[in-house]
Amino acid sequence: MPKRRRGLAEAVVAAMAIFCCALGTVLVAGWPATAGATSPAALACGRLPRFDASVADAIMAGQLTVMSPFPPVTVDPHRDGDINWKLNPFHDPTWALDFRQGAWIEQLVAGYLKGGPLADAYLKRATQITRSWLNAIPVSDREPLTLVCIAQAFGGQAWITGQIAPTVNWYAAHWQGAYNHGLTQDISLLRIGCAYPATAFGGAALSWRKTAVSQMVKSFKPNPYGPAIDGQGAVNEQATLYEDFVYNSWRRGLPLLRSCGYTLPAWITARIAKLPDFLAYATQPDGNLVQIGDTYVERPAARPAERSLAVVYSAGYIFGRSGWGPGASFYSLRFGTHREIHGHNDHMGLTYYARGMNLIVDAGHYGYAQTPYRNWLVSPEGASTFVMPNVGFNPASSTALIARHQQFYEFYDTAFAGHPRYRSVFVSRRPSLVVVFDRAKGAGEYQQLWHLDPALAVTSVTSTHATATDGGTSLVLVRVILPGQAIQAQSVQVVRAQTHPWQGWVSPQLEERIPDDVVEVTTCGPTAAMLTVIVPVARGTTVTATATGPESGPYRLTVKIGRTVTRLTVTSGGKIS
Repeated sequence: MPKRRRGLAEAVVAAMAIFCCALGTVLVAGWPATAGATSPAALACGRLPRFDASVADAIMAGQLTVMSPFPPVTVDPHRDGDINWKLNPFHDPTWALDFRQGAWIEQLVAGYLKGGPLADAYLKRATQITRSWLNAIPVSDREPLTLVCIAQAFGGQAWITGQIAPTVNWYAAHWQGAYNHGLTQDISLLRIGCAYPATAFGGAALSWRKTAVSQMVKSFKPNPYGPAIDGQGAVNEQATLYEDFVYNSWRRGLPLLRSCGYTLPAWITARIAKLPDFLAYATQPDGNLVQIGDTYVERPAARPAERSLAVVYSAGYIFGRSGWGPGASFYSLRFGTHREIHGHNDHMGLTYYARGMNLIVDAGHYGYAQTPYRNWLVSPEGASTFVMPNVGFNPASSTALIARHQQFYEFYDTAFAGHPRYRSVFVSRRPSLVVVFDRAKGAGEYQQLWHLDPALAVTSVTSTHATATDGGTSLVLVRVILPGQAIQAQSVQVVRAQTHPWQGWVSPQLEERIPDDVVEVTTCGPTAAMLTVIVPVARGTTVTATATGPESGPYRLTVKIGRTVTRLTVTSGGKIS
């Protein structure tokens, strides 16, 4: 099941914030130095959520109010702990996962440990709900950290402490694999195993520690997903958000390993040390991660530092920019192996940021409910790429980067029914512009899709041009007519907020869907050669692009931006210089 970006999943991350593997007097942030705060359960938990009386009182009244962005839900109508743990009112796996993991019960534990006139009532309610949880949720579905965090309120009571060993034993024996779930699992095992004496639970505590470390190492070795982090510092999940999640996890996990007396091989820690570089390259000038794969708009934990202006990751990412200041332009491109874990079918997809704003974007991430909308977000049609409508797409296909020179890149695959597909991209830093040359054959119909940021609105469309504006900025897309080429009337169209089929939406956050303009550039025939120039300019600036030369090429591409003239050479085989 997927991990959530915010909300209760953050409780798991927050629980990693304090690393104490030796028993003794340890102050847990926000709590008094009481006997309960230094118990093994408290050390394993690390830190309960900050007590929020309104949240706790809602639970007392039978309601859950903490599952943002979902509205409140009545889960215990009789206020007696008789809860239907199969509830999923929104038919959403994220909500169901958070509900069943039960971390929200910790608010009652926090209220009890805080003391005050309602402490006993919070404890009674926590007892009812926890008993219900233990009876309904099998060990295979329990979150062990939830169990040990709740156990702080019930020191020495066998009805709950007796559940720790079987729950954690099952957890240790069923590794979820070499990606973020497995890493979260290993960090939890290490936390719990190190909080208890090595001999606790018949020696199981020591076994949990060793299992966690062994699985951490295993995740970097050959496996079906590929190594958790490759030699360049790219994780195997094909989403920038999960690069950040893994970085945050290791940022806490490495101190935990050291405090427990364990070390990882140097070649592994060297890969972990490269995570901040990847995040810096994947961060736009506005400070947000570029949305690639299952990624929401958010700021990464790593702070960008000045590095190269362009980088290629063999895992399938290209990131480039004109500089490292807030006024720089930025672009990303995707290629590589087939979709895995949190990736999308976004190969050859372009994103582009200039003039202080997003211009060309990916359609984003809405959540994990398996709906037609999510299927579209994951599909090639959800990316700013080159597609073959009504032709079968093979998600097992890989896309190769077949040429690169400075800011020029060329890609190739046969993802659409085996038909060859090529995309060449040239990025100019000064002036800011992007040239894209797409070629293909065998499909009959071909289409470029340009997803515009929702802030932009298309203000004019012709058979070769589309102009979108926001405030003082315009984005001009020009379909360049090649020598000997005829372009069909209405080959440039704009789609917005369409549902049959889905098109013209952007999802920057969980459960958030915003209409946007998508410029569709279509051509028909046995082959396609589509040359497009993308230019961000001050509003009102004229932009023209023309190609001259023999029909067989090379073509002389002339781009005029106001009074500035840029000349490029484009070969029929796709080279741009």
